[in-house]
Amino acid sequence: MDDIMERLEMKSKKIEIPEKTKEQWQKLLELLVEKAVVKDALLTEYNQPFLRIIKVSEQGGNIFSEGDELKLSGHYCQTVVESQKKLEINTAAENQVWSKAPDFKLGLKSYLGFPVFWPTGEIFGTICIHDTQEREFDPAVKKQLQFTKDIIEDNLEIFYQNHLNNNIKQYYSKLIDILPVGVMIEDKQGKILKVNKAMEEITGYSREKLLNNTVFETVVPEDYQETASENIRRILNGEVMVHELPSANKSGEERFIRLQERKIILPNNEEGIVSIQSDITDKIKSEEKIKYASYHDSLTDLYNRSYLEKKIQNLNQEIKLPTALIMADLNGLKLVNDTYGHNEGDKLLQKMAGILKESCRDNDLIARWGGDEFVILLPETGAEAVKKVVKRINQKISNTFLEFDDGGKLPLSAALGYGVKKHYFEDFFDILDEAESQMYKNKLTESRSIKSNILNTLLKTLSEKSQETSSHSNRMADLAVKLAEEIDLSQNEINKLTLIAKLHDIGKTVISEKILNKKGSLTEAEWKEIKSHPAVGHRILNATEEFSHISEDVLSHHERWDGSGYPRGLKEKEIPLLSRIIAIVDAYDVMTTDQIYKASVSKREALEEIKKNAGSQFDPELVHLFVNLMSD
Repeated sequence: MDDIMERLEMKSKKIEIPEKTKEQWQKLLELLVEKAVVKDALLTEYNQPFLRIIKVSEQGGNIFSEGDELKLSGHYCQTVVESQKKLEINTAAENQVWSKAPDFKLGLKSYLGFPVFWPTGEIFGTICIHDTQEREFDPAVKKQLQFTKDIIEDNLEIFYQNHLNNNIKQYYSKLIDILPVGVMIEDKQGKILKVNKAMEEITGYSREKLLNNTVFETVVPEDYQETASENIRRILNGEVMVHELPSANKSGEERFIRLQERKIILPNNEEGIVSIQSDITDKIKSEEKIKYASYHDSLTDLYNRSYLEKKIQNLNQEIKLPTALIMADLNGLKLVNDTYGHNEGDKLLQKMAGILKESCRDNDLIARWGGDEFVILLPETGAEAVKKVVKRINQKISNTFLEFDDGGKLPLSAALGYGVKKHYFEDFFDILDEAESQMYKNKLTESRSIKSNILNTLLKTLSEKSQETSSHSNRMADLAVKLAEEIDLSQNEINKLTLIAKLHDIGKTVISEKILNKKGSLTEAEWKEIKSHPAVGHRILNATEEFSHISEDVLSHHERWDGSGYPRGLKEKEIPLLSRIIAIVDAYDVMTTDQIYKASVSKREALEEIKKNAGSQFDPELVHLFVNLMSD
């Protein structure tokens, strides 16, 4: 786009000065010499590092000739070109710099010169007079030299504008129409005079529609018209504008364009504007998406920690007080992730985010602070007001459940804490620490309760989906305790056995009811899913402090004495003792109780089956003790 502007503008060095104009300039120089009574008058053109003499006065046997090129090495004119300011030398001999100049060596002891400029501000050259006498230049002489300079610069402006207009005409017909960017020429009222094909594609309007209307009737959105009018004024005042702004196409769809706009002189000698445009909608939207993503949590669509930390830094100085902070920690997320999978854990986070949004005002800032933590910043909120918000959040949480595909549902739970910034000298991060400390105190009292709720929900779900009833667990516990007492286990180990009996199949909650209650043979994939339940149970119990001590025993309760069990293929006494006990009593109770997939067998038949598998599936010593115990 910059290259296009350059081609439309043209370089001033390429502009040729008509001979007729040069002859007029010659006459001006003659008048200067005559009125000022000086040795000569010169008009030069600057072409670094030379000055070429365009015209020189013809009176008095000139030292310089038209067409001469002077290297700017110490000449008086060098200072005029480099400083772009007027220079007056009255007595060159008295200044060490001027006394060494080539001009002084030629006998020119006084000098008066002005820089001459193109309308773009680029230097054209110099106009000056020399004299062989030391002298003070009369104010009238200076005024006449200034007047001559002004006339020449007026001529240069006309030449420049003529060449610019000619260039626009040339490139419009040959180049502009095939450019991949939009080109539009408009008058000072905004009426569109010329457009290329790309402008039709950018705006969605036909060329005919554009040419019969103003920019305000077509491409300028209604809410941007005042700004567009101001931009036109600035451009017509000589400002070159490069900006990115919204535009409108025919269908009303918001687009974004990048413009380079500047003033031109139209063929009728009126002022106009040339506008080079490119559609940057995709770029702007991509940047907006990146910016949005950089400040938002992708899962909950809340602000992220990075954004809130930056905002807090600013708000330390700007926000009105008091301002409150709430910190919330969602209970049981790890347990839900380990039990039901991360998809359900994500739903839990989204439900929590929804509750926070519903409970807060539009100007409150809500952010996901970490994995299961949220922070809310509430401007102009004191202690009493924030208590009400916390209460509202807790009420909504207590009435919200995470519902599963199998019909089960889990209550939400979160620990909340708050702090209030009352004075400007308090730091928000100190208030955040206060809120976090209060939150953790609440979490200690609530966390165990929610984990127990989750486990109870899991056990209820398991009971509804399969034959894993509480009576099965109780019978297993009774049998396990009897066997444990027979081998003199401690009361602590007996207590663990009771828990294991209750929770050994907790991992089956993630297995579909269809598989758990299937009467026929399981497929390979279904059997693989069944075999996953000890590992799932291990993860679930490890997520709770009060049950993590039995997780290893639950993981191992389907291992076999001969090493052919699952999930780790442990053998003999590598298998935890309590797991070996549970394996025997579980098998016995399942065999002696009616199941969906088979009828029960007698006590004697069950014990015979267990004896038959001693040394392969079960610990032979424990089998011996158990059979004797059950035979009494």
